[in-house]
Amino acid sequence: MTDSQSEGPDPEEIGRAEDRFNDLIQKRNELNKEGNFYREERDNLHEERNKIREEVEELKEKRDELTDKAKEHKKKRNELQAKAKELISFKREKQDKIEDNLAEKVEELKLDIDRLERKQETTALPVEEENELLDDLKRKREELEEKRELLEEQNRIIEEVESLDEKIDELFQEADEEHEKVVEYSEESQEYHDQIEKLYDEMNALSNEADKLHQKFIEVRERADHYHERAMEMKNEILDMKRKKKEEEIKRRKRLIEQNKKVEEKLGDEEKLEKERKKMLEMLKQDGKAEI
Repeated sequence: MTDSQSEGPDPEEIGRAEDRFNDLIQKRNELNKEGNFYREERDNLHEERNKIREEVEELKEKRDELTDKAKEHKKKRNELQAKAKELISFKREKQDKIEDNLAEKVEELKLDIDRLERKQETTALPVEEENELLDDLKRKREELEEKRELLEEQNRIIEEVESLDEKIDELFQEADEEHEKVVEYSEESQEYHDQIEKLYDEMNALSNEADKLHQKFIEVRERADHYHERAMEMKNEILDMKRKKKEEEIKRRKRLIEQNKKVEEKLGDEEKLEKERKKMLEMLKQDGKAEI
């Protein structure tokens, strides 16, 4: 085997491989830079979305506070309305006990009794008729007493009903005031809710945009990884080429040393020996220039 056949990969071949390696590294770095841009933009959108989420939480807290107030006043309103309705029902029960024209009936009985009493006092009647008149007077007086008691009770009921009307009006008035508060707090709560819905739309838009950027980041990173893997493969090839080149260089030097020894043994003439040594040194120098 000649020296030219055993030199291994030449410097130009190694140089081309290193250029290819550098190209792969450059493409990888460019893709990593592009990927970092997408990642930073994605993270910025996430940060913006998180700030909006914090704002949403604050608005939700205010909304829920107003909603709780609305519920509290709604409960009071319903309780007042329920009490008013109970009083209305109680009032109707009382009104059912009121007899129509009871006062007129009492006056009619008084007139009847006065008429009968005058008749008794001014008219001479047979005993039988007089007894009938007295019986009639007795019944009417008893009926008058009953009607008077009923009228007194009825007047008390009427007073109670009138008092109930005032109480019912007060309860409904308080219920209306509570209802106004319910409407007020509900409207304020709805305003916060509408703001929250708008912010949710913004968050969704940011999330969608961030997802697109993340997808681009993944795609670019995969391409960068591909170039990195190829670069590492090329790096291993270059190292292997240089290793082979080094091994061949060592073998070449060994052969030169062996040839030198043979020449020294063969040549007794110092002058020839010196020439051979200079020639050998020159060859070694040239070998040193060729080494990478």
